[in-house]
Amino acid sequence: MKISAETAVVKAIIEALSSNIYTQGIAAKCEVIITDKSIEFIPKEELTPRDWFWLGYFVREYMD
Repeated sequence: MKISAETAVVKAIIEALSSNIYTQGIAAKCEVIITDKSIEFIPKEELTPRDWFWLGYFVREYMD
């Protein structure tokens, strides 16, 4: 999954991935490619819709 967004959104995703144990688990299951305007998750193992939901939930906490 590739998310192309404003820099603030990408920064919020990065913050969530580095500060939350659940999202760190999602990141461990993926190869994560980060640029200024996008972040791409390439799963190494299967992720469920529930995983994506919780990633979005925790990213929302870091949005300004």
